[in-house]
Amino acid sequence: MFHKVNTSLTLCILIMLYLFARESTWFLPTVIAVVMVFACILSLGILFTQVQYFYPATTKNKSGRVILTFDDGPDKHLTEKVLNILEKYNIKALFFIIGEKAKNNPEILQKIYSNGHYIGNHTENHNVFFAMLSSKNIGQEIDDCSNTIKQIVGTETKLFRPPVGYMNPTIARALKKRNLRLISWNLRSFDTLLSSEKLLNRLLKKTKPGCVVLLHDNLSQSVQILEKYIQTCLSNGIIFANQEDLKTFVCD
Repeated sequence: MFHKVNTSLTLCILIMLYLFARESTWFLPTVIAVVMVFACILSLGILFTQVQYFYPATTKNKSGRVILTFDDGPDKHLTEKVLNILEKYNIKALFFIIGEKAKNNPEILQKIYSNGHYIGNHTENHNVFFAMLSSKNIGQEIDDCSNTIKQIVGTETKLFRPPVGYMNPTIARALKKRNLRLISWNLRSFDTLLSSEKLLNRLLKKTKPGCVVLLHDNLSQSVQILEKYIQTCLSNGIIFANQEDLKTFVCD
């Protein structure tokens, strides 16, 4: 929606400039400025799903409880450790899984589901260039992952998160066609970049009621700090989501 408005508005401005100001000395600089503004807004929409530029996204839990989300699993060695920690504190989370990994670790995906967590589609192969694929290949990546999930746990998912978090009109059309819900976040842990100590400090500093936290269950540093993070948050009065909170979050 925002993309169509931005594109239409930019085109109208450029046409008006051409019709009424093309002989002016400031015509070319103004055109360049308009195009640059358009490009900047477009870049924000591509890089940040939270902006909801191409497609509506769920980014905050209205109940005020903190929702943990984990991408890029299930991991053969680490995901089960995450599940054990969550079970110990009776916390339910969202797991955005890679279909190919799920095929290699079906018992772990089944445990995620059996433990009452929600499962989301993170594409079949997590191609880092997913946003650059053709419409056909984007649809295939999404469908293959959905089919993998259904084959293993026996139920479909309507939740989706794109690899690397990039969006574009092609992905938006694919999601709309399949009636999938885009789940974003409002607290990125940067666990792919930070050491365990810096990661823990960042999370404790940034976590507030209503946060949707992005973590990865295939990274050792995330697993290492998870229990300490939960314990400290609980002692500070932070409440994590239960199954009913997740249901409300993904269905509102």
